[in-house]
Amino acid sequence: MINSRLTARFITPLALALAMALIAITPAVPVQGRIPVGVVAREVVTSVVHSRQVTLPITATHVALHWRGAPNASVSVSFSTEGSTFDVPVAVEAERAAKNAADHAFGSVLWTSGAKFLRVTSDIPIAHLSVVAINARSADRTLEKANDNVASAAVDQPVVSTRSSWGANESLRFDSSGNQLWPPEFYPIQKLIVHHTAGKNNDPDPAATVRAIYYYDAVTKGWGDMGYNLLIDEAGRIYEGRYSRPYAEGESPTGEDLIGNGVTGAHVQGYNSGTVGITLLGTLTNQDATPAARAALEKLLAWKAERHGIDPVATSLYTNPVSGAQKTSANISGHRDWAATECPGGVFYSSFPSLRQAVATRISGTPPTQTVAGAPVLTAASPNTGKGVKLNWTVPANGGSAITGYEVFRLNSGSFVRIATTGSSAVSYRDISTKRGRVYTYVVRATNSIGPGPNSNQASATAR
Repeated sequence: MINSRLTARFITPLALALAMALIAITPAVPVQGRIPVGVVAREVVTSVVHSRQVTLPITATHVALHWRGAPNASVSVSFSTEGSTFDVPVAVEAERAAKNAADHAFGSVLWTSGAKFLRVTSDIPIAHLSVVAINARSADRTLEKANDNVASAAVDQPVVSTRSSWGANESLRFDSSGNQLWPPEFYPIQKLIVHHTAGKNNDPDPAATVRAIYYYDAVTKGWGDMGYNLLIDEAGRIYEGRYSRPYAEGESPTGEDLIGNGVTGAHVQGYNSGTVGITLLGTLTNQDATPAARAALEKLLAWKAERHGIDPVATSLYTNPVSGAQKTSANISGHRDWAATECPGGVFYSSFPSLRQAVATRISGTPPTQTVAGAPVLTAASPNTGKGVKLNWTVPANGGSAITGYEVFRLNSGSFVRIATTGSSAVSYRDISTKRGRVYTYVVRATNSIGPGPNSNQASATAR
């Protein structure tokens, strides 16, 4: 999830010299290998007491909400194409930004799926709510395929899609006089911090989502650029985020200056300098990263960790080179290790021990080991309508091999008996082979190519 920019903004002499050198060789609006995509955005300002329906002012691929006066409000949105029937509400994961007023909350960028209307719900009245409608779609579909190949060597740099390849409009980084709104600052890399964007899973146009995030950060938030250093989509494509420097023809972006210092992004408030913010597109609260995204993340982390002498399984002290703030954390950590946030999602975060070990294994040159999937978290309930018992479960870590399905078991005479198998995408099951008023107990387990994983917790409910 996105967070605010560096709170201390002074520039060291070395950083100033590097920044001036880069500005001197960079034109006011850099010439790109591709024509940048013209992102269009319109903002609607309204208020909400409990629920408010908003008509989007343009045909939008994405929306983002920000508001003042109720920074801790619990906000959700649902979408509609015709304005009468709305889909399931989606929670807006939001944070305050230090650059703005303390009561100003910024939500994540959300895919609209072609919606023309949205319904905003809040548990606290919001007097000043802004809905930013963004059209980031491009007619050039090759932008969506910008990074199909990933290097296979353990610590070689993976292929990274350049800003020009995903259609970044570099003019957003400059003021009317041609000055960079947020000149790059560089510091030695100490930590690798992983996020999720809290946006749509199964994103049909990830390059458009990257452009929408860029616009939202650079223009709506007023940062002058994107906060993330690198982004990874569900197909495993890696995107250059925060601008660092001009690269030679054929050079893959590193996000570093010529001596290997990392550019400061805006991904975790107070701890941006000396850290690398890597985000996975999508919401990983109830499901793990896709195998392709996880493989790309492992390769990217292994390359960065080996390059900068970072032990991927160790914990160490971080010192902000600008503010002096210190914090002890895992060298590969999640956003929630640094701030009060759910990011990067509960299910994904639970797999971080195996992620760190996989990165260490890649650095050592040993092929990563695949294991069975983890244990789902199961809940059981009496359905609101119809008969039986309704089961729901979370998607566990897949063990490095895609989940192929789930097995559902019911307690019978002291032992669990399998009553159903489901497909790989299932996260629920209704047991209708029950008798009304009787209590039933269940477990569920995931399977992958290695075999069945451990059972979930036991969950019980009374059948209808």
